[in-house]
Parts: sequence; structure tokens; C-alpha cells
Amino acid sequence: MNKETSLKIVLSAGITLTLSGCFSNTSMIMDATGAKKGELPVFQQAAFTSAQADFRSKLEQYHNTNQMPVDTSSYSSCDLNQNILQDISGFTAIADLLDTTRKNKDKDSEKSLSARIGQDASSAVGQDIQQTYNWQGGALYASTIDCQKLINNADASKVSFLIDSQYLIKTTGANFKGTHSITEKKHIQRIAPDHTVSISLHSTIIGDDFTKDFGTKLALSLSNLKDPSFIYTYKNGNDLLIMSEAPSSPGIYFTQHFITLNKAEKRTRSYRYTGAAQSGIGRSLNDKAHGLQETFGKYGSKLCFDQGELVEKSDCEAF
Repeated sequence: MNKETSLKIVLSAGITLTLSGCFSNTSMIMDATGAKKGELPVFQQAAFTSAQADFRSKLEQYHNTNQMPVDTSSYSSCDLNQNILQDISGFTAIADLLDTTRKNKDKDSEKSLSARIGQDASSAVGQDIQQTYNWQGGALYASTIDCQKLINNADASKVSFLIDSQYLIKTTGANFKGTHSITEKKHIQRIAPDHTVSISLHSTIIGDDFTKDFGTKLALSLSNLKDPSFIYTYKNGNDLLIMSEAPSSPGIYFTQHFITLNKAEKRTRSYRYTGAAQSGIGRSLNDKAHGLQETFGKYGSKLCFDQGELVEKSDCEAF
């Protein structure tokens, strides 16, 4: 997943690890997971089967046209404040997560999972890497009626829209001085009486300074990072289904099924699939990895977390 592209560490309920670069090619993924090209998991829910068919259809449209698979003839540009666009696009949440991670990084105790991963990555290259996110602008398109709804209360959860946004990630460190990457996201959301569907094209273009390091240059050359990942999201009640295809492994579909068990506690269980093969089960509490985290396949593992912290327990909670 998610989705969200190679060289991105995606933290979500259930800890999704997206392998990158030369490790994320199709053959290695098939070998590690038993996945096959073009396959999706089998679900009993008719709504999920319908969503999978729509995913295949929209993905084919995208591949055939290299455009977002949506008819925008009835859409017009909405006059919205850029701060509102940041919220709707998801940029605000990303930037807040980054800021929280940075604040937690220097603490000697109770380090978050994201901070640990960031610290490990920095240690691996012998430097302390810092990043800042900078909004570069966006535009939102919708029907006249939906535009007016957004202008009146900025609630995007009940309207259909298409948003095109861009942000800059500046990276600094011992060997990285003022380097940057530009992330582009095209996102469409459609509302139905009982569910919501969204489609995203998500890509990142790395600045030239990154490629001065041979290891980074090699990884980038194998990752197809500049090409968009296609991400299809279906939400209905307590179920969230995310299906994606990454340019580094064409033909292999990644699926995540999130089930909200308790909204008040934000208690969630997630099932991960690569192709039709189940690749893992994750659990989270209050948006942090919690309880037993399982990975299946050739490199399977079982880890236990307590509110985002890796712990050792013989009786790890498995809700």
C-alpha cells in the first residue's frame, strides 16, 4: 500500500511495509508472498466484490489513457481557501504527523514507532535527517452545488470532488543540504447513498541533489518513483478497503481491509493481501500499532506493540 509509492514508509493500522527499489520488483514479491499477477483476494461481501470490479475497470481506464478515470465535464473550479484545500487533500494530517515524529525523536523514552523507524534510517546512513513539508498549492473541482456546500462549511465528507495538489518535502542532513522532492496527488472522491469511493494518483519526483549519493541514485533508478501509484479506496460503515498498484511492481495488486472495532477507542484490525495471498494482520488503538502484528509468507514474523512501542510479551493482545 497504502496508499500509499516506493521509498515511502507508510505507517497505518497494522503496520504496512512497502518494499522499495530493487527489493520491490514483481518477481521478488511473488516469491516472498506467493502472489500472482492480476489476482485479488476473495471476499464474501458482495459490496467488496463490486468494488474490486470497479477497481479493475478504473485501473484499466487509467492505463489506457494515462489520465484520472473520471468524467469531469460537469465539474467546475471551486473558490476555496488554500488552508481548506490543505485539509481536504490530507496534507495537514501528513505535516502534523511529521511534526509529531520530529518532536518525539529526541526523547529517550516512549519513542513512537515512526520515530524509531526514522532514527534507524538515519543511523543506517550515519546522519540525522530532518524534513519539512511545504504546501505548493492545489485546486478543487466539483459540481456547482457541491462547490457551494464546501464554501459554506468546508465539509468534504459529503460531497463529490476532484482535487489536484502538490507539496514540497525539503530534506537536510550531513550529506543532504537543501535537497527536496515534489509530491503530486490527484484525488477524486465520489459519494453514494451507502458508501464512498475515492481514487488517487500519487507520485514523487526527487531533486537532483539526492542522486549524488550512489546508493540513493541506484534505489531511485529502480523504483519508478516518479510514476504514479494508483490507489482505490472503498468505505462503507466500519469497513475500509484499499486496493493499489505500484509502478515498481506492475500487475501485482495490494489490498488492505480495515475494520473499525470500536470508534471511541479507535480500535482497528487490518488484513493485508498481496495479490490473493494474505500477507499480514495488524491491530491498532488510538491510531497507534497495538497488540499482535503478524506478517505471513516467506519472511513471516510476529511482533507485539503497546501503543506504538515494540514490547516483548508472551501473551500479546490479539483483538
